Amino acid sequence: MAELTDWQLLCDRGPELVLCLDFAGGRAAAGFAELAAAAPADSCFLHLRPPAPRGEPDLLDPRLEEWVRQVLATGRPVRAVLGFCGGACLATRVADAVASAGHPPPRTVLFDAVVPAGATALSDQFTAAITASAEHLTEAELDDAHRYAERLLDRYPKDLPGIAAALAGRYETLMTAMAGRLALHDVFRRELTAGFASYLTYLRLASQGGLDTHTGTPLFVSSVDHEPEQAAAPEWTVSLDVDRADLLRDAETTKLVADVLRGEFSW
Repeated sequence: MAELTDWQLLCDRGPELVLCLDFAGGRAAAGFAELAAAAPADSCFLHLRPPAPRGEPDLLDPRLEEWVRQVLATGRPVRAVLGFCGGACLATRVADAVASAGHPPPRTVLFDAVVPAGATALSDQFTAAITASAEHLTEAELDDAHRYAERLLDRYPKDLPGIAAALAGRYETLMTAMAGRLALHDVFRRELTAGFASYLTYLRLASQGGLDTHTGTPLFVSSVDHEPEQAAAPEWTVSLDVDRADLLRDAETTKLVADVLRGEFSW
């Protein structure tokens, strides 16, 4: 298989490609690796790797061109593109790019699709990240970090690159302080800060996408409590009686994806 620097192989059980887009960070919710392992389908599942920051401007189109170039260079047909949460906004753009390159439009399935809300999404994830480490930070550090994020939103609501860089810098400062208190190796601190910067980059890229496609119509699959952000016809939606955390490992989801790949489910 051609070099896939931006994609990770999840499983290879057949010639057709299934492209999976999500940020595979440390979380309790199931990911596409579990879906790929369980899906009874003769396909090759690839997962987008966490994108590294590339400086400014960091635009989706050049990244998209490279992602799709690598995939098409394998010589394998793209059967489907799957997106989860904010990755749904990237999955639609990948599917369109594959079709624009003269290939058959892949089936596009979006799980608990969400459109990242620009600067607010960046600030929310910063808050979530420092909250996860709250027991190792002082109250003053946490309060100051919250106020810092609020000031950035108030003063520079449209400057996503500036906000992302500032939040990544503040996160690194906090993780440096935490690592010092816990006597953690600097490699661990660097992994934390690099992972957070990558996640902010991912959110910025996803915010440049959307839930629409130029070729075909995505299938929207929702967990039990998910409220779709985009109205879709009933025949384009499936609601499963499963929690969000288990959506990508649930047997119903696995069967649905297998049916889509075999052409036994249409919308």
